[in-house]
Amino acid sequence: MKYFKIVFITFLLLFVSVVFFVVINQKQLHEMRHVSHNIASAVNFEVKDARSSVNYLHLNMTQVMENKDKFKFSKLLRTGQSVGRYTYSLYDPSPKGGLGKNRANLLGWTEHENDIRYTDEQAAALFLSDNLKLIAMQNKNFGWVYYFSKHHFAVIYPYISADDFAFNMELEKEPFFSCATPEQNPKAKLFFTPLYNDLIGKGLMVTIGKPVYAKGEFLGTVDIDITLNNLDNILFNLDTLNNKILLYNDKFQILGSNNIIIGDFNRSKIYKADSYLDKKLLKMDDTQGEIEYTDGKYIFVKKIKGTPFTLVYFQDAPIVWFSTLLYLVPILLFFMLFVIIITLYDKSRSVMGRLEEQATKDYLTGAYNRRYFFDVGATIFLKAQRKKSSVAVVMMDIDDFKRVNDLYGHKAGDTGIIHIQKILDKNLRRTDLFARFGGEEFCMLLDDISFTDVEMLLEKIRKEFEVNVIISGNQRFSYTVSFGVAYGMLSSLEEMINLADKALYKSKSLGKNSITIYHTH
Repeated sequence: MKYFKIVFITFLLLFVSVVFFVVINQKQLHEMRHVSHNIASAVNFEVKDARSSVNYLHLNMTQVMENKDKFKFSKLLRTGQSVGRYTYSLYDPSPKGGLGKNRANLLGWTEHENDIRYTDEQAAALFLSDNLKLIAMQNKNFGWVYYFSKHHFAVIYPYISADDFAFNMELEKEPFFSCATPEQNPKAKLFFTPLYNDLIGKGLMVTIGKPVYAKGEFLGTVDIDITLNNLDNILFNLDTLNNKILLYNDKFQILGSNNIIIGDFNRSKIYKADSYLDKKLLKMDDTQGEIEYTDGKYIFVKKIKGTPFTLVYFQDAPIVWFSTLLYLVPILLFFMLFVIIITLYDKSRSVMGRLEEQATKDYLTGAYNRRYFFDVGATIFLKAQRKKSSVAVVMMDIDDFKRVNDLYGHKAGDTGIIHIQKILDKNLRRTDLFARFGGEEFCMLLDDISFTDVEMLLEKIRKEFEVNVIISGNQRFSYTVSFGVAYGMLSSLEEMINLADKALYKSKSLGKNSITIYHTH
């Protein structure tokens, strides 16, 4: 029974562990799914906002450029400051200036000093500087918002002075412009550049732009730059679970990451996603908003709609499992404590039961002892008195028990006494009370029984003892018993016992192996 309990508790512990492990693991995956959705939504919003802003600027810029010849070349443009050979800047930060640092700036390069061939286009582009500012102010994650012309100038926001940046022809080789040219973008679609380093010092960035045409002629491009530092911040701030994130483009260039690039991290260096995650995982289909288990990883994949970008949010499965186990430890400790308390309670009950048994039962025969007989017997007797019914108190004793001990030894004598308990237990009713009073003497209290039934019952028991053979080792022996009975009702149980004792003495004096009944009425 003891081993069964150990096996059962072990099985129960394992079962509870597995159930809680599965439940907690599913909860963690649910949290992982929730966080990945938030991150994907934030990235999608950022890119969608940039695309919408580019389309808005493109529409306005196209309309303005279609009518650029109607713009008057302003006096301010004519006083643009030369900052180098054939390089100019619309630089007037003074409060009285027409632009100032709170507006976009125009930077450019020309083949001839004081070249005014493209002033209409410049004036038209500057007309939309408030639009550039509005978009940049609405989204602080945008690095630069600008119009870049094929005629070697740019209108850019936030404001940058000629002291910090001088326009040069090499800029036209950069992706933000080259991706807009008819040679690379013949259908004039919205484009996403590969990664490149910002020439004004904001680190790696990606540009979202769209070519501008007027009356069928390619003029330039409207662009919005998003720095990778900003993308990293979005991923870091939203990843409350501190898992691993990769945001990369179709060239596997990492646009944003968290917990991926460890060590000497340089945001001016282009990192490749396939250096940190297997290409098979990088080419996974969109997981449709779910967390999938693949190659020992829990992984979420989101293709950012309308872009060449893919977001992968993942964690190594053993790390998730270990985290689950850490959550499980307090629960298991609590469960184990509960089991220990239950076990201790069970043991204490067992000990209390044994102590109670020792206090109420005879150590040799297992029959009740004298103390228990009087405690319980008094209740039975008082109940019978209230009902005015008769009881039988029976004293029973082994005849010539000293002879048994002398002939066969005390061990055999103990065996003989044990047989008394067995025979009485077999013949008496469940409601009858009997106890060992000491030595070979037993007392019985029979409630709600007729005088005739008492005679018949005791005669049956007497005869069973008469024919009973006791075996102790190699020895065989038998003995007879005598009974003394007080039947009826007296004022107390003690008086009934005393009367039964006298009746037993009478049975002994009459030759033993007999029954003597004293009626109290």
